[in-house]
Amino acid sequence: MLDKLYFDQINAILSRLTSVVQLLDEHGCPVIPDSSAEMIPIPIDLDSNRPQVIDNRTWLAVKAPPIACVLVHGTEAASVDCALLVQSLLGSLQAASPTSDRNDACRSLLRDELSAPEIESVAHENGMPMEMERAVIVFHALQSGKVTALELLRDMIPAGEDDLLVEIDRHTLALVKSMAQVESLDELQQLAEAVEQTALSETAARVTAAIGEPKSSLAQIGESYREAWRALEVGHAFKPEQNIYLYRRLTLERFLMEIPRDMGQRYNHILFNRKTSRLFNEEMLHTIEMFFAKDLNLSDTARQLYIHRNTLVYRLDKVQRQTGLDLRHFDDAITFRMLFLLGKSGGDQPTLIR
Repeated sequence: MLDKLYFDQINAILSRLTSVVQLLDEHGCPVIPDSSAEMIPIPIDLDSNRPQVIDNRTWLAVKAPPIACVLVHGTEAASVDCALLVQSLLGSLQAASPTSDRNDACRSLLRDELSAPEIESVAHENGMPMEMERAVIVFHALQSGKVTALELLRDMIPAGEDDLLVEIDRHTLALVKSMAQVESLDELQQLAEAVEQTALSETAARVTAAIGEPKSSLAQIGESYREAWRALEVGHAFKPEQNIYLYRRLTLERFLMEIPRDMGQRYNHILFNRKTSRLFNEEMLHTIEMFFAKDLNLSDTARQLYIHRNTLVYRLDKVQRQTGLDLRHFDDAITFRMLFLLGKSGGDQPTLIR
């Protein structure tokens, strides 16, 4: 993966060209020039051996993560030559990058792409003991102004001597965190929250993070990485208002995500349908969510909502009259919660783990 020095060199070269050249990542987001420009859909089946003229533009696939494509605005022969020259430049700079091989190896470690001897080699090169309890925290950030997400996160994530910080893509970093001085996952959550709050206060950028389960061996760390990604995917679907997700605390949501969308919607509509649309307005749903958050405690819920206890009882009675569910009873509360969450099950398909 190319580092900031090489990005600056490439940007300096491209800025002197008469042709307009953009370098895009796999999602079509401009990497260079580094701006907030909108995503540009990349045509499928681009060839890395020859430029292709599509939509009055010249396209050429490249393999220089996070850059996936060269886009030259123009179709003349000079545009084709420009695309080929930029591809060659990227290849040369990537080969010269001192951090490329190391980061690629660590990324392959997280993705379970290495054999046992290769894992031992990565451990030796990075001074990491094979047997040590570690957990993976995946940090994801959107670009903020002219500061890339990677620059933003790299400067904020505290990594100790036994930790490993790995660039996944231009929006994501993974911290392989040693648990030697960590008593519980709550401390990792606090670390992630500190990074998220710092990013928000200093740059107004939104950072989300997810934490996988601790593993005792470096050979198992890929499992913690997959768990962290799964927690991020499921958390975004079921709890978009939150920024930090723990894999172990999303057991119900992970189960519901596996239920096919049509089945989930069918059961969700038993409770949430045209007849109940006026009942379950924003105020009522907020009341119910707070009631659940306060463990079905009427007094605590009323205090938190700044309403009279009788007002809360009236709202719950209204739900009971129209649906038959008394949310003050555990079984009915569980039924409501499950049917509510099933509206989100099988929704947007989770992104591929990177």
